[in-house]
Amino acid sequence: MTTVLNNVAVERGEDGVVTLQIEVSPELVRAQRERVIREAGRNLRVAGFRPGKIPANIVVRNVGEEAIAQRVSDEILPEAYMAAVEQEGLDPLNQAAVDQLDFAAFTGGEPLHFTARFIERPTIELPELSGLQAVRPSVQVSEEDIERGLEALRNENATFKRIEDREVQDGDVLSADLMVYMNGEAKAEEPTRLRQFVVGASGFVPEIDGHLVGAQLDEEKRFEVHYPDDFKDEELAGQDAEFAVKVTSIRERILPELNDEFAKRLGLEDVPSLHARMAQAIAEGREREAREAVRTQLAREAAEATEFAVPSSYVDARLEQRMSNIKHELEQQDATLDDYLKSVGQERADFDVALRADVESEAKQELVLDAIAKREGFVVLDEEIEQHYRMLAQMSGAQLEDVVRNVDLSTVRTSILQRKSVDWLVDNAQISQAEGDGASADTDEAHQSAEVEAAGAVGAPASEATEATHTETDAEEAKTEAEKSVEASA
Repeated sequence: MTTVLNNVAVERGEDGVVTLQIEVSPELVRAQRERVIREAGRNLRVAGFRPGKIPANIVVRNVGEEAIAQRVSDEILPEAYMAAVEQEGLDPLNQAAVDQLDFAAFTGGEPLHFTARFIERPTIELPELSGLQAVRPSVQVSEEDIERGLEALRNENATFKRIEDREVQDGDVLSADLMVYMNGEAKAEEPTRLRQFVVGASGFVPEIDGHLVGAQLDEEKRFEVHYPDDFKDEELAGQDAEFAVKVTSIRERILPELNDEFAKRLGLEDVPSLHARMAQAIAEGREREAREAVRTQLAREAAEATEFAVPSSYVDARLEQRMSNIKHELEQQDATLDDYLKSVGQERADFDVALRADVESEAKQELVLDAIAKREGFVVLDEEIEQHYRMLAQMSGAQLEDVVRNVDLSTVRTSILQRKSVDWLVDNAQISQAEGDGASADTDEAHQSAEVEAAGAVGAPASEATEATHTETDAEEAKTEAEKSVEASA
């Protein structure tokens, strides 16, 4: 189908918003309508007529004028929109919203008019990005790291026993309902549900674990607490309160013994071989962390070095999607955003400010990476697209055909190009090695995460672990798309 545009009017609004008034020739509408009616007639069964030989008016009467118009619209609008964008030399940043569409025009008796509104990609003048500096974290594995990894492995293979006839002990896994009282008045009408936390390792602030040791199932414990002066919720910071915590579930965690039998269950010979495999897995995990840390540093530095404003309307749209994803994830855990904010002691206003800053930073980095890919002339091969789709399917646990259907090809191409842009930054950067163990609060947390991941990898065959090492960077960058594909197919 060759789109014939009678007229395209471009209106540029504030913050990069572009509105196109598009007029499509009635000749094209008629031709497309006739084709849709012919195709519908081939699949229609009407007494007295052979398939494909049914008169057009009878096809329309059976299929319905509205259904015919919708099919014509589905085929004409995307091509007309893209033809208008190309004709005017525009570069949309997001999917266009179409409105002011008159379905009566799909009879082909008059020109078809519709409006398409989108955000235009900002003009980006890239500075010199060769020679950006990054520090590669030091990769070291201590005996303490291995011990923590083995302990994580034991916890991962723990069994649980529901307890009804004894008191809560340190290390039990509890669920509980929490009510907070200030000056004798409840802070909320409904209790906050605390689900599946380990007594002695919950990390709750103020601390509640010690008060629950000795409690019975369905018993409510009331006790005084004091919020620290630097508590994130300024209303509560430095204040005294009363907590009422009702234990709703007690489970005892039973860890397997660290012996040769346990090692054999994981496909290894004995405890020494398990120890060696854990050391290898932690080292591989930290190597991946170090590579990803460098890539993250360079993408951030490239964005900071490039001066342009991300359209706030684009940030708004991405922020809305991010918030929707967060709420969806919390719903899967039977929790709300308010529950989460209470658990971390954060005000909604502070949360919103931080989230917007994160979304804007992420958007700017992606736009800079897109600009690098365009400047360097990167291309995407068919085999790279296929590999990316397979990776998304593996990450999401969805069927490959579902991922291909739900994740747009342009999204995959963009992700691959952005990865190549980061590769270019790495290849042209000055990367130094951190001295010592590079210990910090952030790296300690990352290392503990690597130990937990290593615990999951220890039982895998060596070939699978090696393959995972090679594909980790791609997998991390594909994670968001995988999550989107799962939501889309849900």
